[in-house]
Formats: sequence, C-alpha cells, structure tokens
Amino acid sequence: MLNIQKKKIGQMIICASFAFFMGCTSQNESKEVIVKDGIITIKVDLDSVKDGKLTDYFEPEIEYLLLQEGDNPEAQIGEIAKLVGYNDMIFVFDWWIGKSVQIFDRQGNFIKRIRQQGDGLGKYIELADIQVVQDTIYLLAHPGKIIKFDLEGSFIHEIKIPVMGRTFYYDINSNHFFVYSGARSENLVSEIDHKGSVLKSYFSSHPNIFYRNMGDPVNFYESNDGFYFTRTYVDTLYRFTSDGFKPEIIFDFGKNAMNHEKMKEKQLEMDDKAFREYFQENSGASYSPFGFSNSKYMLSRLSTAGRGIVSIFDKQNKTHDLVNFNLINDIDESFDFYPPVYQLEGTEVSIAYRGPSLYNKAVEKKQTMSDEDWKAYQAGKGKDFIEAAFYGKETENYVLLILKTKK
Repeated sequence: MLNIQKKKIGQMIICASFAFFMGCTSQNESKEVIVKDGIITIKVDLDSVKDGKLTDYFEPEIEYLLLQEGDNPEAQIGEIAKLVGYNDMIFVFDWWIGKSVQIFDRQGNFIKRIRQQGDGLGKYIELADIQVVQDTIYLLAHPGKIIKFDLEGSFIHEIKIPVMGRTFYYDINSNHFFVYSGARSENLVSEIDHKGSVLKSYFSSHPNIFYRNMGDPVNFYESNDGFYFTRTYVDTLYRFTSDGFKPEIIFDFGKNAMNHEKMKEKQLEMDDKAFREYFQENSGASYSPFGFSNSKYMLSRLSTAGRGIVSIFDKQNKTHDLVNFNLINDIDESFDFYPPVYQLEGTEVSIAYRGPSLYNKAVEKKQTMSDEDWKAYQAGKGKDFIEAAFYGKETENYVLLILKTKK
C-alpha cells in the first residue's frame, strides 16, 4: 500500500460583447481586469506571459498518490479523461480505452469498477462525462441517457434524454441537468429534468461564429454560487441565472483575437488537411476551457499558434496572470510540470503521470546531481517524489500529484 503525502458559447455571444462595449459604469478596474455592471473583462496581453512558480498559486506541499492495481485487472487504468474527488474517494473516468469508471480510496486502494457496456437498462455503448453529487454518480452516456449509480457503483436508475450529450452539469439549485450537445447541434445546451424532458434550449448556432467540431474537455465550470458554460473559441463564460445564461467573464484578446469570419471562409474553401494547416498558423488567440475552477482560481489554457499559455484568474482579488505552460516546481524541485487540470474536493487539484513516466523523471533528476547531492535530496525534500517514482516503476497505473490552491 502506498499513500505518499508531503507532510501532508449563438446570438447571445454576439449580443454579449456589444452590450459590454457600449459603455457601462466602472465599479472596479485594474490594468488587466475590468469589472463593469457585473461583467468581468480580462484583457489578454500575450506579451505579458511570464514564468510561474507553484508556490505563486498553490500551498507548498505535494501529495503523491499511487492508484494501485495490484493483481486485479479491473484496477488497471486505460486513460484518464477526468478525475473527480468526493467523500475521500477518487473516481477515475476513462471514456476512451476502458469505457468505465474506477473508484479508489484516498490511500490509492482500488474499490470497484463501473463498466456496464451493452444494450438495455443501466447499460451504455459509450460514455461521455461524469459528475458525482449528493452521494450519486451520474454518467452521461450513449445512446441518449444519464445513468445513476450509488457511491458503491450499484445501478439506481437511468434517464433517457432526446439530445446528444458530450458534456453535462447537474445543477443542484434547479435540480436540472444541462447537457452540451456539440458544435453541430441546433442548440448547444439543453436544460433537462429528471424525466428526460427538455425544458429549455440555449445558445442557438450562429452563422457568424466559428465553432469547429471538437471535443472540449470542460464546458461547465463551477462558480461560487452556481456554474458557468463556455466552449473553445468563444472567449466568454456565461453564468446560469434565473433568467438563463448571462455573460459574466469575457477574455479580450484585442488584435490577437481569432477572426471568426475568416476562419469560416477558409474552412469552406479548403479541404480538411489544408484547413488544419492554415488553422495552426493563422487561428490567432482564443480561450480553451481545459482546467479547473474553485472558490479561488479559474485556470484555463489559451489556444494560440504554437505556444503553450495558461490563464490564471484570481476570482477573489480580481487579478489575472498569463504564465508559460510548465510551472516551476519550487516545492520539492522534482521537475517542472503543466498546471493541474483535474478538480478534486475543495481546494484540491491534481495532475496524473503514468508510474514509469514518473520514474523516468526521477532518473533525469539524478543525472543532474552529484552522488552526494542526490543522497541529500533523496533523504530530504525529494523523499516523497523518489519513493513514488520507485513504486511507480513497477506499475502501468497512474501516480496523482495533488496540490491545494492558496486560500
């Protein structure tokens, strides 16, 4: 057993931008973040990208947690698409290879796998998304259903839905599901009740918006008292309210912003291969919802031509940083890594490495040090990292690097 802890998106899109820029009364303003009439505009200056350190945004501790497979083949993880933390359990969502959900405890012990492939009640052909809330596991699945399980992985009930689902969010305030159906759907988001009836539809497709059919890792972000919807290339996050979705956070890329009209023209003119090449070089900059949101930060990647940039918005202080893709590890100095993208519980966030990959990082680290310095590092600040890497060498499962965001 190993639990190593360091001592311890339609018309509304266009209208939203015009409504904002037609002049409002400023209530709070800084250089990068402007708040007017409840709408936050984040001015993105790509020349201001800097190196970031872990301790700029996270508490100075890393927990290394090996998700153990032992001799049980059901514990072997294919590919992590999403991690969810709930009640001291970790739910591993693998929609691509394993087509399953695996449950581990906080010591990394395997508990159970949910894998119900097939036709019929409680079964699915493919999986799309997961949410765990109010002691219930909700799986968005194909064909057209939301399946409920208890925390032990036992089937409870399924809800058939009349829309294609790519990602979803269960809002405990309205007691409704919000299902994102993808860029080619007539309406991007459908509000659905527990009987599977569509109550309302939001974000009708707009001819002036370049959508591109791609899978967004995250479309629904949690906010302090509700949730947001967004998607790649839109640059706006919409908070759900009693009056529907309202724009709340706008990323302003200025002259670097994607030219939606040109992208749509080129997409019609070119074959797929030529357009992909054109897009890579001429797409400009835009928002890419891949990250996490908690009470302190909203972290996302930005889509730019050939450059990895991360956006970190401090919700409490209304400040915004642009940092290079890899954060400097000034906690245990093991290796620099990309920012955590998986939201666990509370302030906890995580990234995941295959065990052998972590071991290779340890080998690389050793090669940069003298024997004396290595021994000191192994016995000191690098102890947990080296121990995790040693155990990770013997498994194809993942080691989670868990951090806590600053309060």
